Order: sequence, then structure tokens, then C-alpha cells
Amino acid sequence: MVTIIHLSLLHEFGSSNPLGIPSVLDNIPFVPYYTVKDVFSLVWVLLIFIYIIVLVPDLLGHSDNFILANPLVTPIHIVPEWYFLPLYAVLRSVPNKSLGLLAILAFVLVILVLPFINKGAIFKSSMHRPIFAILNFSFFAVVLLLG
Repeated sequence: MVTIIHLSLLHEFGSSNPLGIPSVLDNIPFVPYYTVKDVFSLVWVLLIFIYIIVLVPDLLGHSDNFILANPLVTPIHIVPEWYFLPLYAVLRSVPNKSLGLLAILAFVLVILVLPFINKGAIFKSSMHRPIFAILNFSFFAVVLLLG
């Protein structure tokens, strides 16, 4: 779903350069250039996934997965996967379940709103907007610290 939204926004607004300066002169077509590059990358990623799934499926697993489960005892060291750790930290920091759910919703909404902040700027790069760069960096630093 996010990929479809990204592609539709890319098709509507076009891609940008690192400086964020709008230029129409050096645009290249999407179809022959980017599709070949994306298909090449997709093939490599799929080959790696197929290798892991078929030949070494337990490579990324944890050793505790091979212990026989006991339904009467819950292990103390159970934590979510690494990509859910920031959300888990937000949920544990709020004592009320409803407020924790609202905090997680606010966390996700901030991530979804970040690309659309300050749409009227001529220079879209954060190099020319130091306050936005500081806020953006501090948000992602907090996410890393929570993880």
C-alpha cells in the first residue's frame, strides 16, 4: 500500500535532486531507466530471500525457538522484534492502555506527516532549512533510542 502511494506521488510530483532545487531540464523518463534498475534490485533481493528460505531457514531465528513450549510458564525475556521496539517502549511508558494506544497512533501519524511538512518551500532539501533538519534528526534519534 505504501509503495502504491509512493509511486502515485512520484508520478504526480516527480522526483527531486539532493539540493531540492526544482529543475525540469534534466528529468529522465521513468520507464526505461528506473524500471530496469528496480527490476534488477528486485531480482537480487528475491534471490537472497529464496536462498535463505530454501537452504538456511533457521539462519535468522533465535535459539529459544527450539525449546519445547511450556504453556504454564511465560519467559521473562520476551520482547518484540527489533522493528517494534520503539512502539513497545512508547506503550510501556504510558500506564493507561487507552492513552498508550493514542500515543502509538500519534507516533505513527508523526511519521506519516513528516514528508508533507512545509510544502511551500522553494528549496525542498533540509540543507537549506536548519530548524526542520534539527527536528527531523531529533525525531529519528528518539526513535533509535527507544529501539
